[in-house]
Amino acid sequence: MSEYSLIKKEEVMKRNIKETEKKILEVAIDIFSKKGFTGATTNEIAKGAGVAEGTIFKYYPKKKDLLYGAMIKAIDLFTESIVVDTLKEVIEENKEAPIEILLKAIMIDRIKLFENHFPLIKVIFYEMQFHEDLKELFLNKASKNLQEIVPKIFKKRKEKGELKNINDFVAMRSFLGMIILMFLQRSFLPKENAFETIEQEIDVLVEIFVNGIKE
Repeated sequence: MSEYSLIKKEEVMKRNIKETEKKILEVAIDIFSKKGFTGATTNEIAKGAGVAEGTIFKYYPKKKDLLYGAMIKAIDLFTESIVVDTLKEVIEENKEAPIEILLKAIMIDRIKLFENHFPLIKVIFYEMQFHEDLKELFLNKASKNLQEIVPKIFKKRKEKGELKNINDFVAMRSFLGMIILMFLQRSFLPKENAFETIEQEIDVLVEIFVNGIKE
């Protein structure tokens, strides 16, 4: 598998992205995430993709066009194929399990996602600070997908009387916030961690969260 394997072949085929453009986008996302827009050059991206610099301009006339095009496709892939598909699988596999088991499985899956796709996540969130339309695109896609998925986590269990009558999206936002903060702390302040293993920390966080939502 290529060093720049952020965009899977089946995902590209599904979205009808040509193989050459796929390679350009993979390398562009990787280099933008490491060096930022200013530090990256189209020459470096072309070399990484194994194409002539002129080939990049065939698809993207300016470097800003390349950044913007890469971000649009990255957001599409991230919010749909990378984030949603694995989450649906975890929920389906644990649909009859106690809420603690389901939430632990989700937390483990999300941490793996952050670890495996951190360059992609970093560049998306960085560029959203400066491009309102990219931020709107990301939030709209994320919101749409969460509206489909979140009720599957809480609705049935609330109907059974296992959980309080909580707002599903506030609960999920709080839970995801715990996951994100845990990942950031472990990534950037590892010495401050009070747990020997990530499994121990996940158990404690799930217990704290469940105690707040369980009936």
